[in-house]
Amino acid sequence: MFDRIFANYLAECGKLSEQNLKDIFSIQDSKRVRLGVIAVSEKLMSIEQVEEVNQLQAVLDKRFGDIAIEKGYLNSEQVSRLLVLQGNSYLAFIQSVVDGGYLSMDDLEDMLVRYQEENNFTLSNMEDLKSCDINRIIPIFLYSHSEMLRELAAVTIRTLVRLVDFHTFIKKPQILKEYQYDVLCAQEVSGDHRFLTAFSGDVSKDLVDVAISFAGAENISCDEDTVDALCEFVNCVNGLFASDMSNRDIDIDMNAPIGKCRKRRSQSRQHLVHSDDRMRKTY
Repeated sequence: MFDRIFANYLAECGKLSEQNLKDIFSIQDSKRVRLGVIAVSEKLMSIEQVEEVNQLQAVLDKRFGDIAIEKGYLNSEQVSRLLVLQGNSYLAFIQSVVDGGYLSMDDLEDMLVRYQEENNFTLSNMEDLKSCDINRIIPIFLYSHSEMLRELAAVTIRTLVRLVDFHTFIKKPQILKEYQYDVLCAQEVSGDHRFLTAFSGDVSKDLVDVAISFAGAENISCDEDTVDALCEFVNCVNGLFASDMSNRDIDIDMNAPIGKCRKRRSQSRQHLVHSDDRMRKTY
């Protein structure tokens, strides 16, 4: 995750162009392999076992390795080995930048210090960011928000990473009095806690990519199908969150998702999640 956060910062500072980022990401992605593929390659799991774990990730808010351990397909030592083989995405990004001759290591270190100072991050914060661990990164950006909101944000981002786009990343949240949207797919949740989970963006280029990835379709030809898929995704996120809350005896009731395809003003919302190709946004 921090590879995309830092890449976006470098672009905003004029250190890398959009084309630079596309080229760097292409190099980086060519080297990144999903954990299941590595497990099969290392003959630790069968293709059938990997597919089963992938399917379970659609209904369980758990990492691939955790599910594989629970199913008895891998042990903790094997998962640790696979994670080492997969590598850290931030380090892979840095390596791609340097190898491509876009910036030197000294340039990157200087920009990293600048990024830390501008955001008032501690050394501990920076180590958490570089780990690319979602559970360690979420509190850095949502430190002033409730534990419930942080947990919902974590579930949302983990689900996006697993089912839609592993390049998803988070930026600082904003409190808005009003919000203009072209498309809004939302679901209200009530019970012991009440909140609204929503996704918004440009249906022609932003949300359709999310819908296609989530639905596993080759193409989605109309706005209505895009909205339907996104409403299902919102329902999936809240369902995972509600299941986790129920295990703690917290009552969460979900209303039917609602999708709207017209520009109008919404009530105050916090937008949390960004996902990029470079850099398509999902709020």
